Amino acid sequence: MITIDIAREADKEPLTKVELESKIQSIPECIDAIEIDYDVRLYRWRTYFNGTSPESSRPPRIILKAVTDGTIIGYIAGHLTNRYGLDAEIQSFYILKEYQRNGTGKQLLKKFVEWLLTQPAKSLCVGIKPENKYQAFYLKCGGKHLNEHWIYWDDIEKLAKQLRSVI
Repeated sequence: MITIDIAREADKEPLTKVELESKIQSIPECIDAIEIDYDVRLYRWRTYFNGTSPESSRPPRIILKAVTDGTIIGYIAGHLTNRYGLDAEIQSFYILKEYQRNGTGKQLLKKFVEWLLTQPAKSLCVGIKPENKYQAFYLKCGGKHLNEHWIYWDDIEKLAKQLRSVI
């Protein structure tokens, strides 16, 4: 059984491992060496947890983890933002390959959107490389292209309703 919980700073090392393993297994054609450097990615988690990155973010922020048998198998991290005139942003979203395509991503996105509904947020965006095949997930969830690198939802209430009907 998979549970979704709020991640804490003590989870930064397992989150880093999930991010790296997921990138290597799922999108090797989309990653640069720095994107799978453990120390660089761990530092990024430290700055995300302490609220100093990214510069475009506004408080609050949340990291939700998917856990099975005591092991983190995926996560979604997001925050409020001003980017592109939108209200919220998915900063990072990864699931280990063996747990993909079983509803874990939708569960994580659903919980994140439920959290957004408690915030002053009406819209959402996510940056993703054009060659990343996981754009299809966001588009299937009703996202639209803002440009070749960004997908957005202009109505998170509509997204929440769509996710509730699927899960």
